[in-house]
Amino acid sequence: MDGRRPRSIGRAILLLLLCAALVFWLLFASPVAALRRIQEWIDSLGAWGPAVFLLFYIVAVVVLVPGSMLALLAGLAYGMWGLPLALAAATTGASISFLIARHLLRSQVQAMTRRRLIWRAFERAVSEGGWRIVALVRLSPVLPFNLQNYFFGITRIPFRHYLPATLLGIVPGTTVNVSLATAGYAISMDGIADLWHPLKLLLFALGLAVTGIVCWTITRRVRAILRIAAKAAGEP
Repeated sequence: MDGRRPRSIGRAILLLLLCAALVFWLLFASPVAALRRIQEWIDSLGAWGPAVFLLFYIVAVVVLVPGSMLALLAGLAYGMWGLPLALAAATTGASISFLIARHLLRSQVQAMTRRRLIWRAFERAVSEGGWRIVALVRLSPVLPFNLQNYFFGITRIPFRHYLPATLLGIVPGTTVNVSLATAGYAISMDGIADLWHPLKLLLFALGLAVTGIVCWTITRRVRAILRIAAKAAGEP
């Protein structure tokens, strides 16, 4: 019974997350309309608005709503005052996702990949990189922010390294998105219009460069680990 109860709780939590994800993704099916509706709803809450917005943002991060959309919403709703709210909510949501993966998914993933040397080498390479890998990966425009949260949870990176590195890594992108929304560049009548803004292009280019550095670093570590494993197994 003791073993079954945690598994049942874990399944119930995952089911709730899936249901919440479905609701949020239906809500954001039309991004521009959704942003405007949510902004109006938050405005109507008065003094409770920031607290409700914070909770909404955290849950949205956990259920994989794109972080850029949420940062734009923070700028639309609160201007530059939305920046600390967005950073706090994104970091909290990322932490919850990490802990969900660490305590509900990690053992299952490890069981599936225990015999795959390449996965073990990759996971070890990422874990050995620690907070530096986390902070750099956060700058990548290629790897979705919300999926990163769950991925890091199934590695051996300590939470005490993950948390500050996440906050550090999301500052540039969140600041740009909130600033664009505050300045009125984020949304036009035809849709989200900030994609080709020079600030976004610069951040995207820097992010691609960082992605290349991260891939090269991890690949080098993986090869070194595989060489050591081959020597230990007595391979020539």
